[in-house]
Amino acid sequence: MPETIPLRELTLSHVLSQHAARRPDKVFLTELASGRQWTFSQLDTWTNQIAHALHSLGVDAGTHVGLLLENSAEHIAVFLGLGKLAAVSVPVNTAARGDLLAYYLEHADVELVVVDEDLVARLAPVLPLLKRVRRVVTVGRFGQPCRDGGEQLGQASADLASCVANASAAPVKQGPKFSSLVMLAYTSGTTGPSKASMVSHACALSYGTGGVEAHGYNADDVFYVCLPLFHVNALLTSTITALVCGACVVLAQRFSASRFFDEIRACKATTTNLLGAMSSFLWARQPQADDADNALRLVSVSPMPSFTQAFERRFGLRAVSNYGLSDFGTVTSLRADAPESKRGSMGVPRSYFELRVVDDDDLECPVGEVGEIVLRSKQPWRAATGYYKMAQATADANRNQWFHTGDRARRDEDGYLWFVDRKKDCIRRRGENISSFEVEQIVARHPAVGAVAVFPVSTPQQDEEVGAAVVLRDGHALGERELVEYCAARMSYFMVPRYLRFVSELPTTVNQKVEKFRLRESMEAALDEVWDRERAGILLAR
Repeated sequence: MPETIPLRELTLSHVLSQHAARRPDKVFLTELASGRQWTFSQLDTWTNQIAHALHSLGVDAGTHVGLLLENSAEHIAVFLGLGKLAAVSVPVNTAARGDLLAYYLEHADVELVVVDEDLVARLAPVLPLLKRVRRVVTVGRFGQPCRDGGEQLGQASADLASCVANASAAPVKQGPKFSSLVMLAYTSGTTGPSKASMVSHACALSYGTGGVEAHGYNADDVFYVCLPLFHVNALLTSTITALVCGACVVLAQRFSASRFFDEIRACKATTTNLLGAMSSFLWARQPQADDADNALRLVSVSPMPSFTQAFERRFGLRAVSNYGLSDFGTVTSLRADAPESKRGSMGVPRSYFELRVVDDDDLECPVGEVGEIVLRSKQPWRAATGYYKMAQATADANRNQWFHTGDRARRDEDGYLWFVDRKKDCIRRRGENISSFEVEQIVARHPAVGAVAVFPVSTPQQDEEVGAAVVLRDGHALGERELVEYCAARMSYFMVPRYLRFVSELPTTVNQKVEKFRLRESMEAALDEVWDRERAGILLAR
C-alpha cells in the first residue's frame, strides 16, 4: 500500500480508513501505561467520534487547536480526529509555561485547547492572555472523565470523554485535501522566538512513505515510541510511519534508560528511534547477559555515535540513521544495507527530495568540500511550506529556490552526505573553524566517558575557546589532564578543549537534545572557577 498511495490520497483520514477496511481486527495502538488497545477499525470509529465531538464545540476546517498533552492514546486520537476535520493541530511542548506557553498558543492563533487534566494548572494562568481561545477540552487519565481540573478553567471547559460518549461514529463527510494544513510544528530554537513550520497532510505522511522506502518498514513491524508526541519524530517519523505501512505502535509515556529494554522485550518491538543522548545513556549502563535478547531489527540512531558497531553487537540490532528538520521533513537515510565504509554518514537523499551542498554564494561545492545543506522537494506538498506568520524568516530560509538548513556537511564521491556541524554550533577559534560534533565524537570514545557536550565559550579577548562538559560512566574516574592528553593525541591542537567541567548529567529537552546553551551560560558565568588547560600550564604541540 505505501508504495502506491497517489499523492492526492495522502490524507490521514484516507490512510486510516483504508487500513480499517483491509485489516479491521489488527491491533494498531497499544498504550503501555494502561494496557489499552485499539484495532484499526476501533481507532477509525473513535477518531470519527472525536471529530464530531470537537466539531460540536466549534472546530471546523482550518480551526487551529492547541494540544497540551503528554504521551497517551488520546493524544494520537485527537490528532487524527482533527485531521479528519481538516483542522490544524498545534502540539505544544508540555514543559512550556508562562510567557512561552502563551506565545505558542497566541502566535499559532489557537481557538481551542485540548489539555491533560494534570496540565490544567499550567494552562489556567495564561488562559486570560489568549484572546482567541474560546473553549478548553480536558483529558482525563487513561480515558476516564476529568476529575476536577476543569473547574480551574471555568465554564469554557468541556471533558473529552464525556463529549465523545455521545458523539456520532459516522465518517466525517467533508474531509481534508492532501494539501490541507494538518499541523504547526514548533522548532526548538534557542535564539529568537520559536518558529512554527506549516505541515500539510501529504508532508506528514511523506515521513512514513519515505521511511518505508528507505528502511523497508512493513505491516509486521512493531514501533516502540517513547519520545514525546509533541515533536515530529514520535508523531510523524514513528507513529504516522507505522500507520502508513499498517504496522503496530506501542506507546510509552517517556524514555527511561532503565526500563527501555525491558519494555522493548515485553512488547516485542522490532524498531524504534533514538535521538540525541539516548544511545549514550543506554550504552553507559552496566552490560547485562540479556542485552541482545530482543526482537529489534532496525533502530534509527541520529546522530550515529562512534561506538555504533559495538552498540549493534551488544544489543543485537542493526542501526540506521535519518536526517531531517521539522522545518522541512526527513530528507536523507543511511540504510541497513549501506557499505560499512559509509557508517556514520547521513546517507543519501530520499527519492522525493533534492539535496545540494553549497558555499556562501549558493554555488554547489565540489565533492569533499564543506558547505551548507540546501533542500528542495520534487513534488508539491511533500515538504513543510514555510513558517507560520513569519514571511521574512520563510523568505530568508528559502533563498534561490532552495531551503537553507543552516547545517554544514560534505558529500563524498558516492553521493553520501557527512555531517560536519550546524552553522550556529560551530566554534571559531583564532581563525580556525572547529566542529563541535567532531570533538564530541573523539571525546566520547574514551572508555571512561559516558556522555559529552562541546560548545563555544566566549573569552574576555572576544575570541571563542572550546568548552566541554563531560559525564563519566559509572565506576570510572578521569582527570582533566588525562582527558586533554587523550584528545591531544587524536585531534588537531586547536580542537582540544580548553575549558573542562565534569558534570553528573547533561541538561536535555524532553526530546533528549542536549541544551548546550545552558552549559555555555553556566561555564561563562564562572569562567575563573572552571578548569582551564592554559591556566594548568599544559602546552599543546602544533
